[in-house]
Amino acid sequence: MARTKQMARKATGRSAGRVKLLIGGDGNSSAVGRQDAVEVCEGFRHNDYCIICRDGSVDDDVLVLCDECPHVVCTHCVMIPLAFAQAVLAPHVTFRCICCHIAGQRQGGNALTPYLGFYRNNKPVLDSFLPIRAALEINVTSQLSSDTLLFVHLTLVDYDTNDSSFKLGHQFLLPYFPHAGMQYHKVTFDIGTASKVKTYQNSMAALVGKLSSTAWSRMVFGISNHTDNSSGDPYVGYERKTYVATPVHDFLAIILGPWQGLINKAPESFLWLFSCGALVNNPASFANLHASVALHGISAAMAFNAVHFQPSFSAHLLLAFCELVLIQRVSIQQAFPDMLGQSYKLGRHSDVFLFLKKHDINSVDVFRYCWTHSRLRPWGNFLPLQCPDCGLVDTWTSVNHNQEYSFECKGENCRKGFVFSPPANSRMLIPGKTRISSWIEIRL
Repeated sequence: MARTKQMARKATGRSAGRVKLLIGGDGNSSAVGRQDAVEVCEGFRHNDYCIICRDGSVDDDVLVLCDECPHVVCTHCVMIPLAFAQAVLAPHVTFRCICCHIAGQRQGGNALTPYLGFYRNNKPVLDSFLPIRAALEINVTSQLSSDTLLFVHLTLVDYDTNDSSFKLGHQFLLPYFPHAGMQYHKVTFDIGTASKVKTYQNSMAALVGKLSSTAWSRMVFGISNHTDNSSGDPYVGYERKTYVATPVHDFLAIILGPWQGLINKAPESFLWLFSCGALVNNPASFANLHASVALHGISAAMAFNAVHFQPSFSAHLLLAFCELVLIQRVSIQQAFPDMLGQSYKLGRHSDVFLFLKKHDINSVDVFRYCWTHSRLRPWGNFLPLQCPDCGLVDTWTSVNHNQEYSFECKGENCRKGFVFSPPANSRMLIPGKTRISSWIEIRL
């Protein structure tokens, strides 16, 4: 029989029967009975939300489980003819979701065929096509995953996180986990002395021990702290009432060390570094960060190069990450251009660095993403608001020739100029592109 299940709806709108309320009188009511049928498909865990409307099901609607992939489709989006309502639940009936149907047509130039949905012994159950009530809102290869997810926010003592986009990401995901499966832990660290490091390690060992009873599919770490402006060393806490810092490879060894066992077991792990840009702008710090991401086996790490980075500007990027990577299960490398396409305001503030683990080897690729604008950030560079020679503001005339931007001051006795060329190993990204701006990717 076609497998079904139910999951609470996320949307606020739904239909309801109309009743007449009799004040002070007698009324009769009746309930329509239904049978809940929940089955587990062997081989993979099915999604909890309909691939078409991205919602659950209640009342008479159920989620029909695809026999070929983790997708489910609700019976509100596919209209099973009443005459076949029992036939689709008969033994040996299988269900093929609309995404698998489309993928089958695209493979090998197969001919277009009506969507029939239900089959028995490879023959259609319905006598006509299966009507679909709504439009497909996401890519046919995407999922709506509720696989176990652990958020860990590691925050420097006395660091203000009132504008935390990391916490916002967790709140955004809550409707996808109505029956648990996701946890959020905020940890404040002060590891400025050897004794404090020991205290942190003991505290984290206890927390990790409690979390180890769950098989986490994804782990997302956010680290919020300051960095030394010259060395790029992350702050670690206080020593004699004064902040101190340590090289990034030592910092990550301490801060992630207690979590390493869980990281090694999780199929995917992500690290967001909400720190000022010296972390990646300093060559030695950048090299140490590169090596540390590989050493700890992090699937992907994100960092920013704004000298005075403001984490709140990363909110759109993080929310897009939650939607595309964590829920739809798009690979982060494939999703990153679309994530950036929703984040051009971030591009006016900072470049974004993506450290991406190579498959099956202990090595990391690094990509730098810059927002480019023909006047504001030519080829990802910052054009000065004020001419550094004569002091005039908003004074630049520009010429674009063979993708090279030339700017010259309009001051009467000033000919200060700048020339900007496309960076080496760069490519322009389509998502978010306009006539005068886009994101560019630079492979480092």
